[in-house]
Amino acid sequence: MQGILITGIAGSGKTTLTKNYVEWLRNQFNARACAVNLDPGVMELPYRAIFDAREIVRVNDLMVSEGLGPNGALIRATEILAERVDEVVERISSLNYDYVVIDTPGQMEVFALRWAGRVISEELRKVMSLAGVFLGDHEPGREVIDSVTAAFLSKIVELKLGIPTVPTVNKMDLWKDLKIKETWESFLRGDVERSRLLIEREFGVLSELLIELSEALKSFSSPVRVIPISATRAIGFSELFDAINEIWCACGDLT
Repeated sequence: MQGILITGIAGSGKTTLTKNYVEWLRNQFNARACAVNLDPGVMELPYRAIFDAREIVRVNDLMVSEGLGPNGALIRATEILAERVDEVVERISSLNYDYVVIDTPGQMEVFALRWAGRVISEELRKVMSLAGVFLGDHEPGREVIDSVTAAFLSKIVELKLGIPTVPTVNKMDLWKDLKIKETWESFLRGDVERSRLLIEREFGVLSELLIELSEALKSFSSPVRVIPISATRAIGFSELFDAINEIWCACGDLT
């Protein structure tokens, strides 16, 4: 069984990607592909989840039973999933599918940047070949600094969860050019000179700090390419599959 763990910034389109990527795998390869929902706070899903975290715990129930606010309840719910990770993993590993696409909470930090997410990902790795997709997005009028931030977050999430992760930028059907793709790749590769060209005109005194951060990435960054996609229109899915497949093949080279 091969698993694809979808993480990314809020509103980037993780759930849309989960739904449409499962359908693409089925149509493209006649594969047995399914979706798993690990977001205990979602109200409705656009896909049928073979396993749904809400079968174990729901955010709304915790808000009532423990008197928590939405954020506190989501954190607690994710911790409960981690505490019952054996049950979660057993349910998922019992599925007879080729590909399992795993949707995570909309608020990325609840899963990807806290201990609970790492516990769950570590246990999933024991029962399947697990690769990650970190989803950022870009829309017309968005500042380059937003994409720079997302680029750094993708590397942090990869290190935190301990799984090889493909940096992916959504909503390319809205783009006018590929500048955002170049920006991500420059920072993730620690390409200081290219980063300097991209940012020195836009950030003033902050540009040197950003360049230093890019240089720091160079010490532990692996070769990487950023995959631009449109989750709603299934554009770039073949390229994304190729990049994920390279992780599964353990070739260690995403160039």
